[in-house]
Amino acid sequence: MTDHHIHIGQFNELYYDALEVFEAIEEAGAKYGIDEARFSSTSSCRDDVELLKIEEETAYALSYTGKLKVRPYLWFVPSYADKNISVFSATKTFDYCGIKLHPAAQKWDLENPRHKKCMEEIFDWSAQNKKPVLVHSGTIPDDLPTRFSPFAIERPNSVLILAHSNPVKECAELVNTHKNIFCDTACIEEKNLEKLRSLVTDKEKILFGSDFPVTHYFSTHYFSKECSLKEEYLLDCKIMP
Repeated sequence: MTDHHIHIGQFNELYYDALEVFEAIEEAGAKYGIDEARFSSTSSCRDDVELLKIEEETAYALSYTGKLKVRPYLWFVPSYADKNISVFSATKTFDYCGIKLHPAAQKWDLENPRHKKCMEEIFDWSAQNKKPVLVHSGTIPDDLPTRFSPFAIERPNSVLILAHSNPVKECAELVNTHKNIFCDTACIEEKNLEKLRSLVTDKEKILFGSDFPVTHYFSTHYFSKECSLKEEYLLDCKIMP
């Protein structure tokens, strides 16, 4: 079983060390058959983010020697596009499993020719490599699943994963209509997961994603819980497709 939505790195004031995160997943996830984790770095949300620093962080993460198979997403941000960094050149450093996009955290302006060209390149890369673009989805205009889905629809060989499956109805409609669009369960409420299951025709297109250890941050900082990384991941695994 693969967890398609894992993070490492700086998240607000906390830093989540990749090797500690992977160790917690391996130990806790064994109960649920988790043997692969696909991760991206939340350090990419920093205003001063540099691709080289993210690559150094990724190299450290890939030094993990446990049984858990770990594979990186490249979290691509608008500042890379503004610096004319091509996704095709940026993805040569590692065998990336896909591209991560977070419209709420970074302001992708599709009216900006440079940003739009970059988005087209990202989905071209996805189509050529048959690897997914994992896009944060939500209810605010920047996050609506219909905002980025046209890039995937125009490229049937590309793959789009709608992270969080939010809003459920809109995501389910896209998943049911297009063979190359999927969704994940990251941070989804149990009632919304049940709704998603009832709406999506092909249940295999609902991918397990935990959003760990962001979930740990929410639990300890917003809900005042005391729990270890391992304890939190055990809870995250209880909501599976």
